[in-house]
Amino acid sequence: MVADHCTSEACQNEVRAALKEALLREDRDFHTIQCVEASLTLYDQLRNWSHCDWLDPVIPLVAAARYLAAHAPTMRAQGQTLGIALRLHRSENLSVG
Repeated sequence: MVADHCTSEACQNEVRAALKEALLREDRDFHTIQCVEASLTLYDQLRNWSHCDWLDPVIPLVAAARYLAAHAPTMRAQGQTLGIALRLHRSENLSVG
């Protein structure tokens, strides 16, 4: 989806902004911040490097989006985390069986 959306520089800037927003909206750890920052820096470098015809500068944006998606909790996982937190708050036993 990211690659398909990045048809112009304006669209690429939209993707960059969306990645930054997603990074800040979620409670990310330092490693995730470093990985996304590295992808955005590489994107800038490739976009400004005229000698690089064989590597599409959009690839680091795709990589950052995939990384964030892979490390984002699903709705199911968020519900499970909430359920565990509520059980712990009520001093319930978390062991199965």
